[in-house]
Amino acid sequence: MLFNPLAYIDRLTRGGFSPEQARASAEALETAFSESVATKADVGEVRHDMELLKRDLAEVEGRLKRELIEVEGRLKLEVSQSKTDILRWVFGFNLVLIGAIFTILKFVR
Repeated sequence: MLFNPLAYIDRLTRGGFSPEQARASAEALETAFSESVATKADVGEVRHDMELLKRDLAEVEGRLKRELIEVEGRLKLEVSQSKTDILRWVFGFNLVLIGAIFTILKFVR
């Protein structure tokens, strides 16, 4: 927003303000506008901060991907080991069951 203090002072004096009142009002508005308007340096600083955040996010994303791959590998290993344990248990249980059936058949005859 462009503020023209001379045009503002002229309007105020034509409207009945004294030149001192018009100048004081223009100075106050100019100060308020200059404090609330972002400068090129402010915008540059924000852009720099955004670039730093992008880099940080990319680093975090990479770290999370590596951790997920590691966790996935561990889970696959655990599932594989669990499958092996279950197969051993089922095989052993079947052997015991077959042995029990043969023993019962031996006593029944």
